[in-house]
Amino acid sequence: GEIVKAVNLEKLNTVADEEDPFPTPNDSSLLYVAKVKGNYKVHISSKGTGKTFPAGKTFKLLAADKKADDRSPFIYKDKCYFATNEIRDEKFATLKNFDLMMQIGFQAPFFVTGDVNTKADEMYPWIAPAGKEFYFSRQTDDGWKLFVANGPIPGPIGKSRAVGFPAGFHRASLAPNGLSMYLHGPLDESRTGIFRSKRAKVGAEWSKPEAVTALNHPESKKGDMQPALSADGMRLYFVSDRPGGKGGLDIWVVLTSQLK
Repeated sequence: GEIVKAVNLEKLNTVADEEDPFPTPNDSSLLYVAKVKGNYKVHISSKGTGKTFPAGKTFKLLAADKKADDRSPFIYKDKCYFATNEIRDEKFATLKNFDLMMQIGFQAPFFVTGDVNTKADEMYPWIAPAGKEFYFSRQTDDGWKLFVANGPIPGPIGKSRAVGFPAGFHRASLAPNGLSMYLHGPLDESRTGIFRSKRAKVGAEWSKPEAVTALNHPESKKGDMQPALSADGMRLYFVSDRPGGKGGLDIWVVLTSQLK
């Protein structure tokens, strides 16, 4: 089949890796992650009156510990969720694992409540639009898996369980109606691709993830990954090292109407 034409965010992308895109709820800014002096930091690019996202700046809100990696930003209502491996207590220095944090404004961030954080890595938060479900990824002995916990509405976040997808299928981004999700998963030749899963109603089982063949580029080496839907569900941001980029992993965008 035909590969849909995706747009490279060429003013934002560089020869290095840009990852973890997240469009803010009004789609005027894009949060993403790039390395600063060897560590991943959250960046923000704001369109202003222009149509394109310019080069981003470090998102000051989260730039606390210079030696830590901050990943996978996600905004819900007035709160920013993200993953960090910042060591909060030297006793745990050997773990250096990723945990999920929540931050309001310029207050100090705190750990997401409940049983979401463990000694394993947890990353990639995504809250279903109605707020009842909190999706995240955890690195298990079998590989990365998708989990869901009770969400912030009514709250508190917690009581997590595996969604039931095979290992490797994770990093969910949900559509506004909460009935479909994009995620990434393994393709052949150890590449990653973008998949889609659906369900009949909130709370029902998710269907087996199916590859979005119109999007997954046969010439990308690492693959296509890290999908992130705009709040209106009309655009899908994703990360790829397909031909035509700036180098390394770049952020791209495609209209979801092309992915039917």
